[in-house]
Amino acid sequence: MDDRVFEEREEGRGIEFGNAVHDFAERYAAGEKIEPESDDERRVRDFIDDLDGTLLVEEDAYLPVSVGNQKVTISGVIDLLHVTDDCVEIVDYKTDRSRDAESEYRKQLSVYYHVLQQLYPDREVSTSLFYTSKGDRVEMEALSTGELSELIDVERESDTPDDIDDSRIR
Repeated sequence: MDDRVFEEREEGRGIEFGNAVHDFAERYAAGEKIEPESDDERRVRDFIDDLDGTLLVEEDAYLPVSVGNQKVTISGVIDLLHVTDDCVEIVDYKTDRSRDAESEYRKQLSVYYHVLQQLYPDREVSTSLFYTSKGDRVEMEALSTGELSELIDVERESDTPDDIDDSRIR
């Protein structure tokens, strides 16, 4: 993800706030008896309470992709998987007040989408962002693996051994 989209942002509430909301969401979805301490956490609670099916939290995702003649692996952590008999929904919580980073989030969700599509080939897979500040859920269309490959910059750092790549999505 290109972190430059977060530069010069004044309306943010800080990483500590985001971590607290994510921690609450993880614990609540896992079934822990915990009470929300903020409006954002209440919106997360209400969202989770409306979901039927199996909830999986903080799931690791690894997607190998080809970049030219190289193979690289993109990884991330999925905030919430909502699994039913027919579908798998990938939900990523965002505490942002603005939506100016959605193009970057789409890249992140696309990685998760392709990993889950391989794990659940018999179910429809969808991706969405859940903005905790308003309780809005925004569906996101995944990029193809080819589109993801085109966005990866493979950079070799001077202090990195020749056989290790520092790969980033642009």
